[in-house]
Amino acid sequence: MPRVAVHGHLRFGPILCQVLPGVEELHISREQTEIPEGISAAEWMGMQQQFIDDGVERCREFLVSLDKHVDAVRIARQLHQWAGTAGQLGFHSITDASRQVELLMRDGPFRESEVRERLSDLLLDFSDQRDRMAGVPEHFAQALRGKNVAVIGFPQSQTHLVCTALGRTGARPRIFSANEDLGCESVRDCDLVVVRLTPGADFTKLQAAAGGPLGGKLFLAGERSHLMALPPTLQSSVVDFLFDGWEADELLLRLAMALQRKTPPVFAAPEKPGYPTGEQRARVTTIPRVVAVDDDPIMLALLRTTFRNQGTQCETADNGRDALRLIREVTPSVVVLDVNMPLMDGFEVLSAIRTENIPTQVVLLTARQQEHDVLRGFQLGADDYLVKPFSPLELVARIKRLIVQTHKTAA
Repeated sequence: MPRVAVHGHLRFGPILCQVLPGVEELHISREQTEIPEGISAAEWMGMQQQFIDDGVERCREFLVSLDKHVDAVRIARQLHQWAGTAGQLGFHSITDASRQVELLMRDGPFRESEVRERLSDLLLDFSDQRDRMAGVPEHFAQALRGKNVAVIGFPQSQTHLVCTALGRTGARPRIFSANEDLGCESVRDCDLVVVRLTPGADFTKLQAAAGGPLGGKLFLAGERSHLMALPPTLQSSVVDFLFDGWEADELLLRLAMALQRKTPPVFAAPEKPGYPTGEQRARVTTIPRVVAVDDDPIMLALLRTTFRNQGTQCETADNGRDALRLIREVTPSVVVLDVNMPLMDGFEVLSAIRTENIPTQVVLLTARQQEHDVLRGFQLGADDYLVKPFSPLELVARIKRLIVQTHKTAA
């Protein structure tokens, strides 16, 4: 990939007071910069993007080379170039980090472990800048913009990632320690409360908060084993949960969906004759009914067994057309819907469900991880989603939470 060298290639005349679009929204105080005269905003952002992409690639290359032959002269030369170019482009934190590693290598002899640690930090800095420049889908930003989000009990590294992600949407994160009182006014005033679960967490306090001052606001994150060990009533009371290992876009999507659930969804409309009302459904669905749809017979068998072992009625279909016919007939509490299917894909089935106002929750189950697929499902009215491979326990927990919330709404 060709590199952008600012020095010697750009002529800088009088500086225009033209601040890069979106810089203020990202809250990057030191990264604000002005575009030199004669360069358009698009050209400037292209230079920034190319510089950051190249930095990520080269940092990874240097880290791999530490396991083989270390070309200290080459690495130091590249770091020296980054230090100058980054500052010119407005990435002052990269300038500082590059200079530190350059000095470490030039002063020699150096310890490989220390160089590796500093280069890893520099890679993280490049990656953070790339995430900030990537932009945020408007659906995420619109739901989160201006919202106060409490961030409780996260380690420092994760707190940084959460705040950076929220900053991209215009949300306002509020940081609290793990022992913060969940009933205090500062926490209660937030639109969402994201708590990282740790071993030994007091489930009683969490349940009291979810059923009281934080009703409809409590969002839990943490290790899979910890979240799956939650009492079923607490799993059903939280607005959502997220396993460690999450990416920034997944965090934003789930937070946005949690906020969307607090208001009537855009596809809600008076139910058509022939479908039971919410009150009737709450009364007749003592044993929840799920329709699972997947064209993979092994996956379908797994879903059927998982739900039936949990005491849930489960009926199945292996294509979209039969699935829609079955859903119209039985009006299940929840539909677990694979996206990639013959005849009608999952998006088409979901669209038909919402168009016909069939009163059911829909969970998309898909092997696709591209952002636009998740966004499309979100726009069409999906209530939740899971990406294969998934944990059957997580799927069951999400289904139970949706069913409980549906019955609360009906009541």
